[in-house]
Amino acid sequence: MKHYVIAALGCAVFAIIYAQFSHGVYSPFMTFMFAIPLLGGAVIALGSHLARTDPPRASRQAWALAIAALMLASCLRGIFDIAGTASPLLPAYLVAAAVFAVIGFVNMAKQPA
Repeated sequence: MKHYVIAALGCAVFAIIYAQFSHGVYSPFMTFMFAIPLLGGAVIALGSHLARTDPPRASRQAWALAIAALMLASCLRGIFDIAGTASPLLPAYLVAAAVFAVIGFVNMAKQPA
């Protein structure tokens, strides 16, 4: 859980510093990038801890990769929005995040009861 909180703080610091050099142009993808590891990582990990469940390591790692892919996609979209450009490759990050999330869920479902 602490890794997700540290990632959220890192995202917030990165967004604040980037905003200082963006000449007054903002992107919600950059501004709220910190929420991805905070809600998708720390809150889920806290819920798992409180429920006293321990998902398999492979599931946790796949979920962490999904969170990382979403953070990277949000960061790049924010940078592209601020720069006034776009990239056709951004959906690839969303597909990667979905694939990793599905792998994590399938692996968790295969866990013996």
